[in-house]
Amino acid sequence: MHLTNKQFLKLIPLLVGVIVVVGTLIFFNLNRAAINNQLAALDLIPKPEKLTELYFDNNTGLPSSVPSNHVISFTFVIHDLEATDYQYVYNVSVIATNGSRRIIDSGNVLIKDNQFYTKSENFKLTDTPGRQDVVVELTNKRQSIDFWIGN
Repeated sequence: MHLTNKQFLKLIPLLVGVIVVVGTLIFFNLNRAAINNQLAALDLIPKPEKLTELYFDNNTGLPSSVPSNHVISFTFVIHDLEATDYQYVYNVSVIATNGSRRIIDSGNVLIKDNQFYTKSENFKLTDTPGRQDVVVELTNKRQSIDFWIGN
């Protein structure tokens, strides 16, 4: 069957439409990363949530009162959910009610994305009257957890 000029002219818009759709699909497929980055920059698609979890491993087992010079033990966990490897700087300190601060431990640790770091702490509580606040702080994230202990 032979197409007449009239029939051929009716098929041109369909042919142009198919070419445009196929060309657009090829363009988007070849430039997917750049397009996703631009859409994320414009807040048009959701970005991965970046956060760090800092918590005590056994929060129900934290001591609430101990005699002076008694060893206190606890474990804290850092869970990296920053969508990248992250270098954490931490301090563990005891703050007395009079405001004096004693550093128990400090350090920095590189944690890979979606990995955990568990750190056990053991120290003797000083003979300070009143309650004391045991604080674990991620200094470069400005994030901390704590518990009170009395003697």
